[in-house]
Amino acid sequence: MGRSETQCFGLVGQFLGYELKGYKIYRIHLKNPQGEYRLKLNSSARDDLLRAALQGDLQVGDWMEVSGIQEIKEKDGRIKFKVHQVQRTLEPSQTNFQTPIPPTVPGPKTQILVCQKSSCCKRGGKAMCGALGQWVEERGLGDRVRVKTTGCLKNCGKGPNMIVGKTRYHHVQAGDIPKILEAHFPVPDFPVPDGDVSEKASNSPSSLLTTA
Repeated sequence: MGRSETQCFGLVGQFLGYELKGYKIYRIHLKNPQGEYRLKLNSSARDDLLRAALQGDLQVGDWMEVSGIQEIKEKDGRIKFKVHQVQRTLEPSQTNFQTPIPPTVPGPKTQILVCQKSSCCKRGGKAMCGALGQWVEERGLGDRVRVKTTGCLKNCGKGPNMIVGKTRYHHVQAGDIPKILEAHFPVPDFPVPDGDVSEKASNSPSSLLTTA
């Protein structure tokens, strides 16, 4: 069996429909200016999508935000997506789909490790992972940042846990991601998406971190 690498991803697109496998929703179809996507759903995302469709909260053409895990096959570079969370969102501006500023000095990628063990996931780790993947994509930092999901990073009672380079962060929630990553990857004059930032990160991400 070939080796593979798993990473978080986040994606915004228009809902085009879904595929059935037997009586279950198997894949969701999304489209944005970058292309079309056919994405597999896990059970919780499948239930959320079905509930929204039955309640009339989701129509073809609506904008959606999805997040989950992508698996990259080392042998041929193929990418498999598995969506963990789906939700409706507003239509983003076109600037959200463009690379705002290319890196001025090419260099090695900064590695971000995200714990995806059950203890961290129950505390919000899946949502945090999705927000992380979306933040990296929206700012065009794929050539500077490598996001990798891992097993236990220890300190389970302080989860969700994340390591950026050599800096450890604890109790990280999805809303903390912009503050934390802007400290590591500042992008001048680029607007930060609106959203709630946890009280612990309202002034500085330092309350969430310890240095490895």
